[in-house]
Amino acid sequence: MTLSERLVRLNRIQQGRLFKIIASCVVIALGIAAIVSYVVAVEAAPPAFPEAALTTPPPTESGEQAAAPIDEATSRVINSILAAKQDPTSFAVGVAAAVGLALAVIWLGLGLTYLGLGVAAAAVVFVVAFFQLGRDTAPLIIGLVALTAAFTALMRLLALLLSGPGPVFAIARNVLAEAVRMKISLVFIVMLIFGLAALPGLLSVDQPLRYRVQSFLQYGTGGAYWLIAVLTLVFSASTVAFEQRDKVIWQTMTKPVGAWQYILGKWLGVVGLCAVLLTVSGTGVFLFTEHLRTQPALDERNAYENISGQGISEDRLILETQVLTARVARPAQPLQVDPQQFEKNIQQVVENELASLGELSDDPEVQRQRREGLANKIRGDIQKNLQIAYRSIAGQSEGGMAGFQNYKFTGLQAASKSNRPIILRYKINAGSNQPDQLYKVTFAFQNSMPEVEEVALGHFQTIPLLPTVIDKNGMVEVQIINGYPVEGGVIPNPETISFPPDGLEVSYSSGGYRANFARVLGVLWVKLAFLAMLGICAATFLSFPVACLVAFTVFLSAEGATFLLASLENYSTEDTQGNSIFYKVVINYMAMGIGNIFKIYSDLRPTGRLVDGVRLSWVSVAVGTVVLAIWTAILYVVAVIIFRMRELATYSGQ
Repeated sequence: MTLSERLVRLNRIQQGRLFKIIASCVVIALGIAAIVSYVVAVEAAPPAFPEAALTTPPPTESGEQAAAPIDEATSRVINSILAAKQDPTSFAVGVAAAVGLALAVIWLGLGLTYLGLGVAAAAVVFVVAFFQLGRDTAPLIIGLVALTAAFTALMRLLALLLSGPGPVFAIARNVLAEAVRMKISLVFIVMLIFGLAALPGLLSVDQPLRYRVQSFLQYGTGGAYWLIAVLTLVFSASTVAFEQRDKVIWQTMTKPVGAWQYILGKWLGVVGLCAVLLTVSGTGVFLFTEHLRTQPALDERNAYENISGQGISEDRLILETQVLTARVARPAQPLQVDPQQFEKNIQQVVENELASLGELSDDPEVQRQRREGLANKIRGDIQKNLQIAYRSIAGQSEGGMAGFQNYKFTGLQAASKSNRPIILRYKINAGSNQPDQLYKVTFAFQNSMPEVEEVALGHFQTIPLLPTVIDKNGMVEVQIINGYPVEGGVIPNPETISFPPDGLEVSYSSGGYRANFARVLGVLWVKLAFLAMLGICAATFLSFPVACLVAFTVFLSAEGATFLLASLENYSTEDTQGNSIFYKVVINYMAMGIGNIFKIYSDLRPTGRLVDGVRLSWVSVAVGTVVLAIWTAILYVVAVIIFRMRELATYSGQ
């Protein structure tokens, strides 16, 4: 029997129903066995930390017990972090993903084909490792093979799911075929797969583990999204524009295919391609992040084992409580003022201002409008100045002592019952924020000793705190002193320090990062669905280059809307004499309009929240999804109307 005949026979076997059933049972059994074996091994392993850590320390000779609650809280925090070492979730997710992919491959009739490719890849890796021929290339080879195999299998599975009757599904299947046939899309797909496979090798082992994890999440998730977003815009525009340019659309629109079916089919195909690419890249990023998590952090012999043998390392603490988590932030409460007295003071200032300027009109309505306008302006200025003064602490008070200020954070009832620390995040500005200056600032909390921190100006820094600093009302109060204590007093810093509006907050963990990661991928897919319809709509009446220009302009405007609105706060529309500059006023209104249109899109910040360990709430997901769905529907209606108005297929009679 020749080799070709053997291959034909093997293909006939893998296409058979009996083989698919038997292979599926074997794969499922192996997956269950792997998970059970791992759980048993973890349970049988010695504890990662001594049970004595849970006990309350005995009283001192003087009988004092004040430190006992703090020590007990510390042990609970440490144990909750170390427990992640014995969490089988990541292993179970990896096995489930592998089993799911294997089942898809088997029922697509490619079981033996993928098994042969896997054996060949394993042989190449073995040769590379055994003969030490470029050992650094082995992970790259494994990554390339795994990602390519997953992409191919999911594309085949998606084509199977879109095999239903009707022109919508037929057009969607044709879009998927175009995606792997056209060079313009194939280049981006290859770049995505190669970039994800090569990214782990670019991480430096000399960096702290938390930085490696953050870098991988940033470039893995954010980089993959931007590549897929660019591919989505280019491919969605090209698949419509090129069919019109090359008259291929005549073959479609001369059949009983409505404009709404054509647009919907194109969009469904592009969105399906985005789902496949996002699933492949997201799964790869998630599994490698879990792998990084099990690597030794700074000052650790092994993962979760401190060099000193006690407690946990700072690198591990920051990683588990500030990066691989889902934190909810609570900003410092603004300065509270008596509203009645505040309004009374406003009216007094208005009267003084009007008395100094004199009455310019005898019309009572004009006087009323002028009074209200002046009151609103003074009210806004005073409120802004009061909050700026509240967020500022003098270096030296009138009595010669260091200045101080008390700040409150509320809504922390859930954090008080947690076994995870809460995080004080702050950024201090002073003078010109010289990078070579370090200020010593004192933070005093209830049920805790004051902490003196060396602060780098103009940069965010954090302080982990035990939940015991939260009172029974769910509030944390901190006194911040612009200086540091010494014997006999406090030495103030040379200049006044201040916090920007977002520069002082307390956050706490409200869940794991895994669920947060899933929500992030869901939001990214919704954003890609909007971009797909944007590219299709632009290509219905514009040529390919112009459609890409319009689509990319809208895309970049949407992504930068938050930054644009923040920049407008410092954009002056008046000259030094207070006169409005016309063109700057026009620019300000245009930029504000663009920013407000895409504000919800930009405020989602899914990748940024994931990297910073900030929770992407279900409310934000729901609001963002609804808004983007409405915009997608509007673009769909516009595209259908444009297509109905155009003569896409005209019979010439020749």
